[in-house]
Amino acid sequence: MNDSKLMNKTSMLSLIFTLFVGFGAMAQQMMQPQTQVKEDFSDQEFEEFVKINLVLIPLQEKSQGDMIKAIEENDLKVERFQELAQAQQAGTLQEVAAGAEEMASFNNAGQKVMEMQQGLQTEIQQAITDSDLSEEKFQEMYMAYTQSPKVKEKVDKMIEKEIK
Repeated sequence: MNDSKLMNKTSMLSLIFTLFVGFGAMAQQMMQPQTQVKEDFSDQEFEEFVKINLVLIPLQEKSQGDMIKAIEENDLKVERFQELAQAQQAGTLQEVAAGAEEMASFNNAGQKVMEMQQGLQTEIQQAITDSDLSEEKFQEMYMAYTQSPKVKEKVDKMIEKEIK
């Protein structure tokens, strides 16, 4: 496997876990004072975390492809869908959309994407439930992965070793 594919796979972790952790947990964490991130997980915990990620990466890749297909089937380009989604969040969708037809396409694609995201989130939850890590430990390790260069480097190296 070439380095760019590996880099794409490991960088997908952020998207996967954003779906898993959700905005509620992130908002709660942002309100708490910044605390020291735990970095001293056991080898077994690291191995289990990597094992879960090796299950999640292909799920996310497939889901991402399906979401792109759903957007394109509704006569939108992914970039335009993202622009419209940002406008919707800002409350300016009617001003940004090119008309009722584009808004309808966006709404149809958005519903399909949301259903797919919910399905992916269920699969992520199941992969964690099926593992030897608790949900809390998984979230703790994910936070360490996103905030600690030391943990990120170790996990990425372990994933790279498993993929090769």
